[in-house]
Amino acid sequence: MIICPNCGKENQDHYKFCLGCGARLPGGAPASVPPRSGHTPAGTQITPPVAPQTSGGTVIDPPKPPASKAPMVPPPAAAPPVAAATPPADVAPAGCNACGMVNPPGFLFCGRCGNRLGAAPVTPPPVAVTPPPVTARPAATGRPKLRAFLHLLREDGSDGGTIDLEDGPIPFGRDSGAPFDQDFYLNPKHCAFTVEADGVRVDDLSPVNGVYRKIEGRIELQHGDTFRVGQELLYYEDLPEAEALADGTERMGSPNPGYWGRISVIVDGGRACEAVPIVGNEFIVGRERGDLTFPTDGYVSSTHCRIGGDDDGVFLEDRGSSNGTYLRVRSGQCVPFGSLLLIGQQLFHVRES
Repeated sequence: MIICPNCGKENQDHYKFCLGCGARLPGGAPASVPPRSGHTPAGTQITPPVAPQTSGGTVIDPPKPPASKAPMVPPPAAAPPVAAATPPADVAPAGCNACGMVNPPGFLFCGRCGNRLGAAPVTPPPVAVTPPPVTARPAATGRPKLRAFLHLLREDGSDGGTIDLEDGPIPFGRDSGAPFDQDFYLNPKHCAFTVEADGVRVDDLSPVNGVYRKIEGRIELQHGDTFRVGQELLYYEDLPEAEALADGTERMGSPNPGYWGRISVIVDGGRACEAVPIVGNEFIVGRERGDLTFPTDGYVSSTHCRIGGDDDGVFLEDRGSSNGTYLRVRSGQCVPFGSLLLIGQQLFHVRES
């Protein structure tokens, strides 16, 4: 396992570039190519001549090359001196004032909570995002309109544009136009947003793919919930104790050693390809360690998340993973301001006006 010296992300041994920040990993630097004679590439650091050695205050001349009997050839004209490139000053990683997470240089938003960081990199101009015209529900007499914003975050954390929400419901999907028309994980009418006092209500307009919210800490996990870990899609089911039918008949099955839940791995097409039962107090998902591992998924952290149960219910908890754990939003649920929403391949930060 290679630890990135730039952002601290764990990478597999054969990776040459960090999956977190794109920096070259140790051991992957290419060998330098010597410049052609008589030419110094621009920006190259010129090595100064070695000072003559001394011994007891006496200068020791370096050994002279043997005299050549070849005819004298005038030396080539000296190339004009090239100024040594000045290395850029080190940029300290940006610390988030909201959650304290140290982010790699160049990030505009925090990778954990989505809070805007202090230093803003030079980025391409944001894409103008305009939701399609809809007929919003009429506001009650005397009540001010409720407003919120969805800030689109690019892969490097920079700002990609803003969707202005007012009251609602406001539909969103592939029909919303560029740049979303090329995201085929979005349905044409994917979901609808309605601004409420404490956040934004999300209603599913199609049962395919859904809307996912990045969890902070732990959150309640219910029977039938779906969540994302790296590039993996997982499905949770309760396994209650078997009960006899009304006429007293008991169902046959293998002896149950205490299973109380089950995690299924969902592949393309929405089909489960693997199911792992949950027994004991907790169930760990990770890349290297846990009850369910994904050793080839570089977006899954070594120990990514855990599922635990107690007298209060079943909970899903992120274990400080690099890329986060996302729980599918139940249709009609209100997500609070400050949440990060993953819709198709688009990541949005829900902001209050």
